Amino acid sequence: MRYNIKTFFNRYKKRIPIIIYLLLLVIATVNVSINGGTFSYVFFYSILLYLPLSIIYMIISMISLEVFQETENKLIYKNTGEKYQFIAKNNSILPISGISFYYNEEITSFQDDFTLNTFRFLPKQKYEFNTDIMCHFAGGYDAGIEGYHLEDIFGIIRLRRKIKIPIRIHVLPIITDIAHSLINEMGFNESAGNRIKLTQLENYLGNDIRKYVAGDSLNTIHWKNYARTGEMFVRLRDNQESEIICLVLETVVMDKTMDGLRKRDEFLEYLVSIVEYFGMTSRPLVVVYYDMNVKSMVIDSPKTFNQFYMETLTRIGIKHSAGHLDEMANEMSDKYENIIILKEDKCSIEKL
Repeated sequence: MRYNIKTFFNRYKKRIPIIIYLLLLVIATVNVSINGGTFSYVFFYSILLYLPLSIIYMIISMISLEVFQETENKLIYKNTGEKYQFIAKNNSILPISGISFYYNEEITSFQDDFTLNTFRFLPKQKYEFNTDIMCHFAGGYDAGIEGYHLEDIFGIIRLRRKIKIPIRIHVLPIITDIAHSLINEMGFNESAGNRIKLTQLENYLGNDIRKYVAGDSLNTIHWKNYARTGEMFVRLRDNQESEIICLVLETVVMDKTMDGLRKRDEFLEYLVSIVEYFGMTSRPLVVVYYDMNVKSMVIDSPKTFNQFYMETLTRIGIKHSAGHLDEMANEMSDKYENIIILKEDKCSIEKL
């Protein structure tokens, strides 16, 4: 019997306050109908008006509550603690009770989880919390406290409100050895001579040029020579450019779901692991991505990898490349023969 009562209570405990309220309302209605009198009417209207007055009070409380949160840095590392501050203040002359804050535990965690407590704010009172925050997915997204719940005194009504301005951060992925299998799949061969250091590949003219012929790609025209001489020549692809691997990134529209976050996390971890391998071994790799237009970066040293990891990576995926893959591939095909496409949707590769 004890087990059954306990099970029933746990299952319906959230409904108990409203059940009690309805019972009291029925009793008050019957009492005022039968007995009448001042006390009966006071009791009846107190019960009847409790819910609408509570809702009005809670709406005023939600308007009066001001919330602020920030991290020390907007660029942080995955699963690594970052200093975090959260401030909540009651700007009203009325007290606020029954406030509890919430967040997505799959995305975020706190070293000291203050959301486990329910708070009561006196007029003009402020709470400030300083702790460490950890984010569990790579990429750019909103993190931290998402909103709060507000309950009336007896727990009958529970309202939920999202915070207007969440924290927008970019989380750097973990570097792993997952790139090794992919590099083997790409058919990379150390004897191919892919050890040439490049700094400004876009300005490299190649070993030879020839006069322009109708039908030649505009991307191969030596524009500097044309500006100087008025004659149109095209650059010939040399052996060094042919041996360089060009990695074209096909990113998808970010739908802000948990599945979308997981895919972006896997994609970025895969990508940065590949790029780290080439950078640390000083083997040139051209990464092509879409950010308002087609952009590329040459990674050929630890220094250029660090630049890619700390700067360029934050731009990848902000503007998806859906509908621009042919544009990126065609632009690179005039320069390189070894073009690999890294697809975000399945985190897979294919050769162009």
